[in-house]
Amino acid sequence: MIKRWRAVLNHPYAALLVASNLAVRLSAGAVVLSLVLFVEDARGSFGAAGTVAGAYGLGTALGSPSVGRIIDRFGQTWPLIGNAVVHGASLLLIVAVPGAPLPVLLALAALAGASRPPVPACMRSLWIDILTDESERRASYRLESVVLELGFIVGPVLAGAMVAVLPAAWAVACSALVAVVATTAFAATPPSRAWRGERKKRGLVGPLRSAAQLSLISSRAALGLTIGALQVGAAATATLDAEAGVSGILLGAFAFGSLVGGVLLEVARDAAALIRSYLFLSLAVTAGLVPLLLPVDVWVMAGLFCVAGLPLAPLNAAAYEMTDLTAPSGTGTEARIWTSTATTGGAALGSALAGPLVDSSAPRVAYLLALAGALLAAGIAVSTRSVLRSRVTAALIR
Repeated sequence: MIKRWRAVLNHPYAALLVASNLAVRLSAGAVVLSLVLFVEDARGSFGAAGTVAGAYGLGTALGSPSVGRIIDRFGQTWPLIGNAVVHGASLLLIVAVPGAPLPVLLALAALAGASRPPVPACMRSLWIDILTDESERRASYRLESVVLELGFIVGPVLAGAMVAVLPAAWAVACSALVAVVATTAFAATPPSRAWRGERKKRGLVGPLRSAAQLSLISSRAALGLTIGALQVGAAATATLDAEAGVSGILLGAFAFGSLVGGVLLEVARDAAALIRSYLFLSLAVTAGLVPLLLPVDVWVMAGLFCVAGLPLAPLNAAAYEMTDLTAPSGTGTEARIWTSTATTGGAALGSALAGPLVDSSAPRVAYLLALAGALLAAGIAVSTRSVLRSRVTAALIR
């Protein structure tokens, strides 16, 4: 796999594109935890913190698909840069007015989420154009899943470390600035400036007219609920132990486990094997969350987070490939954003639900919520497997 990744990165501008994509992922990995810790520190409530994080995710879920449709029609450059500027400004305003009425913070967080630049979805669009070799293209899905996990390893760790030694506002501000600079660098590259989507009639609902896409989107939303609950649960666990910076370590351990799984576990190419892998990995994510309910100290919990993360990157790689295979023609970027923002929207709901639950009970309740989300995601995958199999088989035959 490393050899294939080297071949992918040898293409012109590929290394710069991956580096800027990774930086955006770092910002995405840090921003929710940064917001949770910043708002909790400023207002003294995980309920308020979880609600602000939820508003951010909800804004992403509602706003990003329309950005994807614009990109499919008009190209990447100016939509990406414009969104990056609004995204960064909204986060900096939250830092500037922490004592504002909660609805103001919710509105700013929702605007920041709605304007989050969809660089990862654009990256996958570019890979389709840049990589003509099928083995390299498949390797790019694995590379994307690893970049995602690297972002979520380093992002939360950096956010947690900054909060441990600096005011939490610094973590939010740095997330904003990194997103703006990295997105601008990505959008300025020749491949991004040259990219144009297919001129196809997309219809009112775009990729949502595909039953396979609806299955993937709903399953990703349920998995997002798991991620959102885990983020609040990690912050609450660390705060309970009077070690706020450890929250980044817990989430980083989860992402590190996912990174290891992404490097070691293969996802087969033929339709039947791809579907079987997707179903098995969905169930494996569920099973891996059960030990988080054990009453252990925070450092043992870090190990359990690592084990729980092992199936996640391979599951993401399978979902990426299935999304591209089943997206209706001319809706590729929008389809990728729908699955991505479904995850973010689910995470918003998970954060919003977990915050008040943790305030009134204990961190373990957040882990129960995470487990429920994973069970729902696996149930959707299993119940719609025939639809997924038929669409993936048809795409591969073409």
